[in-house]
Amino acid sequence: MPANRLPIIGFPLGSTPQEAVVRAGLQATGSEAAIERWERRPHQLAEALKEVRAGDGFAGALIASPHKEKAPPLSDALSDDARVSGAVNVFVRIEGRLRGHNTDADGIRIGLEAILPKVKGKWPRNAVVLGAGGGARAVVAVLIATGFQHVSVFNRHLHRAEALVAHFSRAARHMELRARPWHDATIEAELARAELLVNASGIGVEQGESAIPAELLPDERFVLDLVLNHATTPLMEAARGRGGTVANGQRAFLAGSAQTVRLLTGSSPPAEPLRAALAAELGVPEEGLAVVGD
Repeated sequence: MPANRLPIIGFPLGSTPQEAVVRAGLQATGSEAAIERWERRPHQLAEALKEVRAGDGFAGALIASPHKEKAPPLSDALSDDARVSGAVNVFVRIEGRLRGHNTDADGIRIGLEAILPKVKGKWPRNAVVLGAGGGARAVVAVLIATGFQHVSVFNRHLHRAEALVAHFSRAARHMELRARPWHDATIEAELARAELLVNASGIGVEQGESAIPAELLPDERFVLDLVLNHATTPLMEAARGRGGTVANGQRAFLAGSAQTVRLLTGSSPPAEPLRAALAAELGVPEEGLAVVGD
């Protein structure tokens, strides 16, 4: 039986850019896999994956919020990125086994490469990360792997940041990784020594909303704001106005989506259909996608 079913599992679940862009990538590679929306509560995730594992017609599954951090223990095997980050956003089904991957991490690498020095040996070593969900886990995993020495994680609910830090306790033994309370004074103090700021909190999706007040940003910082639906954000504008180098989440998202399609089909999708699908989903002209701004 051909593997032509691909559920996206989340809760709540509606039309998402992930669904639209991955669908475009599947079609561009000639895959017949059709995406199905499976709205499942957290306690239903294991049963949903059991169905995917047992069904010969499944190519795998896409994992959406809030399940990314709950998916790794339900895997038969994990990629390095999924294992280190403790989050899965795509399962590939091979002979009745589900291998979990974290292609968010692939996207984060591309996003960082867009703003940081071309020579990785000149990358900064101190960072502030806003957020503690699956996306933030991918960010921290990449920062650890690329040699950052001090990373502070902020979240509105401190216990979630503490859980993230605890997860990385072994991988981060060579560095200082700390959970910090979300207070302006604390964020400002950490940004005074951190050259890189990554916003993975989801704050900024609403037009005109900024993850942190502009006055907290020092001059000449690198800022990766993983907000997807705006070409620029108040946070990016504030950093740019202080001589910083900035990018939104679009380049990272497209790169991660391309890797998702590659894992599911064995073929690399062309970039243009993915860009066109994202632009259509966001309701902007394709040329309006600003994948990096400097």
